[in-house]
Amino acid sequence: MTRKCLVILTVALSAAMLIGCSVPDMLGLAPTSTPTPTKTFVPTLTSTPVTPPTATSTPEPTSTPVPTAPPPTATLAAPPTATPAPPTATSAPRPPAPTATPKPPPPTNTPQPVYEYDLLHGPTKDFCHPGYCIPEVSGVVQDAQGNPVDRYAVAVKMDSPTFGVLYCAVGDEQKVLQPGQFKFGSPDGRVFGEYKLTVVRAPGDPTALSATYDLGGSSALKGQHTNIVFRHK
Repeated sequence: MTRKCLVILTVALSAAMLIGCSVPDMLGLAPTSTPTPTKTFVPTLTSTPVTPPTATSTPEPTSTPVPTAPPPTATLAAPPTATPAPPTATSAPRPPAPTATPKPPPPTNTPQPVYEYDLLHGPTKDFCHPGYCIPEVSGVVQDAQGNPVDRYAVAVKMDSPTFGVLYCAVGDEQKVLQPGQFKFGSPDGRVFGEYKLTVVRAPGDPTALSATYDLGGSSALKGQHTNIVFRHK
């Protein structure tokens, strides 16, 4: 109880000092002398400065920071590799049956031309000395019955290295020949050496009517070749 009274008294004294009252006034005591008027005390308002908060400086680290390693990247697990199944045993294909080598075709026989006349008799070679006789080649062309063919029915071709190619129409009247006869005389007195004879269609048409026969001779003494016979088949 005494503490409470002391607190009240202290509060009252503090309030009296603020409003300019003295303790005797508060206690109702009469002044002993004329009181000197006192100045009215104007309370001074003291503003309490507000101290702004001071920025706290971040203390420097005492040790070098170690960079933190990034978290490991998740590695996708590769799908398991399928183990290939062992190869299926396949039966080896049978070797192809040996192919029979085709036989070459038989040679084709070239058909021989069919001629109308054949050589029936070769020449009779007579001695003929140059300057004593005229070298010549002569004969006759017959039909199938053995008769002389008509005048100018065919011709005889001579191919001679000595005199070249010559023609004689059978039965030529200018050479004083009978039907079916032909004759080649030496144009310059030389004897006939090698020569070939062929029955042809005409002097202007060398179509062969017989095979070509090599009838010449190299002997200069045998200057006359006579009795050559071509016969129709």
